[in-house]
Amino acid sequence: MVEKVLQLNKEKAAFWALVSVLVLFVGFYMFFVRTTINNVVARQNLESEASTLSLEIGSKEFEYITKRNAVTLTLAYSMGFKDSQEKTFIARNPSTKVAYLSN
Repeated sequence: MVEKVLQLNKEKAAFWALVSVLVLFVGFYMFFVRTTINNVVARQNLESEASTLSLEIGSKEFEYITKRNAVTLTLAYSMGFKDSQEKTFIARNPSTKVAYLSN
């Protein structure tokens, strides 16, 4: 009779150990699924933000090109720019070490 009681206690301990391991694995599974969902949502938000920034950069580039094309000689003259009268060119002489423009 004593042997049967000891054998049942071992089976109970093994059963509860297996149930505990099962609960632990289910907990890990739920944690990893939640982490995966959070990562997917974060990735979608980052992709949305990246596309918004790309559109903003594109509009800034278009604005820059528009303003660059609007600059003309008459606009430059009206802002005070002048043509330089004296032009100095630098020769391609290997003995020349320093080159500068005089005013």
